Amino acid sequence: MKSQPTTTLEDQAKAHLEDEFPDDYATAVRVVWWDDGGHLREVIRAAADRIGVGFSEAERFPLELRRNAIDEPETPHVWYIPQAKENRDWFRDIRETGGEIELTIEQLTAELYEVNPWDIYDVERGTEADRETAANVIKTQFASGGIPRYGDLIGEIITKGEGQILEHLLEGGWPEIDKDDETIARVQKSLKDRHVAPADNAETPEEIEDVVWKWAVARWLVVGGMDVDAFPEGYGNVGSTLGDINPLKRIVDSRQSKRLAERYLSESYWGDVIEASDDVWELVACPVDGALDAALWDAWLESLEEGRYTECIERANERQQALGVYPDDIPWTTLWEQAEQVAELELRFAAWEERSQSFDPFDQYADQEDGTWKIDYGVLELEITGEPEQERLLNSHPATESLPEIRAELLETRYMNYLEEMSEAVVSSFSTGSPLAGKDAAYEWWTDNEQDLATGETVALFLIDALRLDLARELANRLREDYSIAEETRVSTLPSETKFGMAALTPGRSHRFRVKLRNGKLSVERGGQRLDNKGNRVKVLKREGWDVPDDRDSGWQHHQIAYYDKDIDDIGENELDNPESHFTSYIDEFYDLITEKLENENWDRIYVVTDHGFVLLPKGTTMESISSYDGDGEVKYRRIAGDDIEDAGTGVRVTGQTPGTEYLKTSVRLLAKPRQYNSKSGLTDARYYHGGILPQECMLNFLRVEKE
Repeated sequence: MKSQPTTTLEDQAKAHLEDEFPDDYATAVRVVWWDDGGHLREVIRAAADRIGVGFSEAERFPLELRRNAIDEPETPHVWYIPQAKENRDWFRDIRETGGEIELTIEQLTAELYEVNPWDIYDVERGTEADRETAANVIKTQFASGGIPRYGDLIGEIITKGEGQILEHLLEGGWPEIDKDDETIARVQKSLKDRHVAPADNAETPEEIEDVVWKWAVARWLVVGGMDVDAFPEGYGNVGSTLGDINPLKRIVDSRQSKRLAERYLSESYWGDVIEASDDVWELVACPVDGALDAALWDAWLESLEEGRYTECIERANERQQALGVYPDDIPWTTLWEQAEQVAELELRFAAWEERSQSFDPFDQYADQEDGTWKIDYGVLELEITGEPEQERLLNSHPATESLPEIRAELLETRYMNYLEEMSEAVVSSFSTGSPLAGKDAAYEWWTDNEQDLATGETVALFLIDALRLDLARELANRLREDYSIAEETRVSTLPSETKFGMAALTPGRSHRFRVKLRNGKLSVERGGQRLDNKGNRVKVLKREGWDVPDDRDSGWQHHQIAYYDKDIDDIGENELDNPESHFTSYIDEFYDLITEKLENENWDRIYVVTDHGFVLLPKGTTMESISSYDGDGEVKYRRIAGDDIEDAGTGVRVTGQTPGTEYLKTSVRLLAKPRQYNSKSGLTDARYYHGGILPQECMLNFLRVEKE
């Protein structure tokens, strides 16, 4: 074989034609080109055009050329026949006066590289379909610009156009390659040229696959920092050249393939070598070898058990970044995403458990930077990521055993303890002081924003049922990337139920807002206007110039819109499966809705307000039904209302004399313990509820959103 040729197939065909046509002729001369397989048609047509001769093709039968010759101009012509000549001797006169060529695409290609035609493709051994594939590969390679290297061309032919041999084995394995001894030998030679020396000792396609995969994984580990001498001879190195430093990385980076993740993370390739590493975390950036991921987990878990939570957060994030070469939905990425969430929750719980003995539970919950609302949102996130250890992780991956125990401890035991302790703090804060005094109240929001709401600009007011503070904060954080965001924390109207909370968000003076008993039931009004139901609230809004559309897509023509949305409350109260994912999906959808209104519909400003929050208990929590009083008032899930409620009893008693709840014209006892409900209310085993006095139920975050 000669060194890299400098001529193309077209150049080679042109040279053959020039040899057959006489140097000087005055009459029409014919040269017949027999092409078994018919793959050189365009090559010969182009070559003929370059030397200035005509081109005619026998489309069905060779003798068509004689029949059509009478219509050809009296100029030199190539007669192209896309068939083998075999024993036919139909053009003897043409051979005497002009010339005859018998060359196929394999033979013409072999001439370029000075090899035997069967080194390009053995037509006697292959099928017609395989020959067709090989011919198409040759044409594609020469049409892609430049002249292909012999080894690259043969590699593409062997893999039937699926890439170079090493890359094909790394990505797809052997399936497209023939399994005869000659092909196996050619594959071994190609791999040896690419410095995959151990392939010489592999005898079957399966053994070659295994060697190639182990070699490539070892190479990536070496690039990541592992000593090449830690591997058996021939693995992990690339010989003396600088080429192919990390061929597997190029494939993984370009493909973003879940299948590649499963191949290189579901299997243990170099467990013994990795186990002997002094610091496995130095290899965190290497996204292959299930044994490495398992070892990283063990090291991470050790740090977690030692309380190095910040380090665990950083390391879990590092691992996620490394796995970013694969699609997001692989279980390994989810595993390390959950590891980061676990470490963040551990850090939050540790801070909670080390709190001072005297604190305001409402402030502690709602604090923008360090509030325990982050615990509640962290629990939602952890639930959403599911159980990655149940997916296609390596069976021996230690996370399959340790992660469920960690998750159960956080989601069930520690979160429940946190809610119980928060409830005790709430009760204590009311018995020793006035924790709601001085805090902004939801029923004052309209008065506080009266001037901004009356500017005449296009303003949308989103009245969201049950937008818990942590969800509102997550929405604000997402919107803050593109818009100007103002946030304010307010206390919901008590009891923290929809009809009172939504009534508090209707136009009117704050000092005229009242919650009181009417005919034995707790009722709400402003300025004497009953606001117990949505219909009455809509009338008030319309009277003040606000349109109230029924859905997100119509009725938004007016410049002042008040839109009610109760999806979150519906999700919780209807006890849908996996409510956590529904809650966070709602935030995604609501973010898109706000963006649509601001960007495409050019609204000037949007307010996001809500009536109450909620508690979402861990799965399987048992509720406790407590005895309610026998007075003339009203009993609901998490509260009772009545003029004769005594100070002694479960939960917290608030009245119009309680600082922060001056709007109450009757006594209300609100439950604080997370598992309790009043026995007369009929609540069964619901995870989701509100109406009580836990900060999750009554501390709210209101947003003002506008373009910067």
